[in-house]
Amino acid sequence: MARPKAPTSDTRQRILAAAAGEFGNHGFAATTIDRIARRARVNKAMIYYHFSNKRALYTSIIRDVFRPITERTRAVIADDLPADRKLDRVIETIVASLDESAHFLPIFLREIADGGAHLGPDELALIAGMFAAVSGVIAEGGRQKVFQPVHPALAHFTIIAPLVMFRAAAPVRARIRNVRHVDIPEADSATLVRHLQMVARRMLRPESAGSPESRTSPESQRVKEAAKRGL
Repeated sequence: MARPKAPTSDTRQRILAAAAGEFGNHGFAATTIDRIARRARVNKAMIYYHFSNKRALYTSIIRDVFRPITERTRAVIADDLPADRKLDRVIETIVASLDESAHFLPIFLREIADGGAHLGPDELALIAGMFAAVSGVIAEGGRQKVFQPVHPALAHFTIIAPLVMFRAAAPVRARIRNVRHVDIPEADSATLVRHLQMVARRMLRPESAGSPESRTSPESQRVKEAAKRGL
């Protein structure tokens, strides 16, 4: 009698893809093994062959979703570049990594809504790693005198939050366009990268370089000085 075939890696990947879609759409609590099995076209026993329980499956997905972004940003940090150029590269890397992941945004936003309740210490460390990468470059720029001192968490979210919200709101923009006929322009990855880099540079530019006085032409400065003297 022929022996039954062992579960394949393709089956495991199909389970992971189905589970990521379900967790992203419904959240951890509302997602069931039955729902995942139907979507993956396997029986529940096959899921339990690969994963001991729903939490183990979810943890595997979280790590698969967050690890590439953290590892790529850390690799950029290790490069021997000036801090301003390094931050440009970090932004490029985060945008590219997020755009390559079909499941990052829905799962990340679900976890934000749930207060990170389903993230263990290792998963929290992965998310913290992205913050550490961005804030580390900003601190390095401060030491090099190319960035002004800023609140690290506020600076991080000033860069990351627009990216997350712009990409996450794409379905809402589409509905507004279809229902109300108001066109809110889209932005491709290159445009988004350039915008975030511009925002970061303006936020971090040292005050002496970014003050209104430093951007005033000599002629305008003479007019202001004459006005002060009443001429």
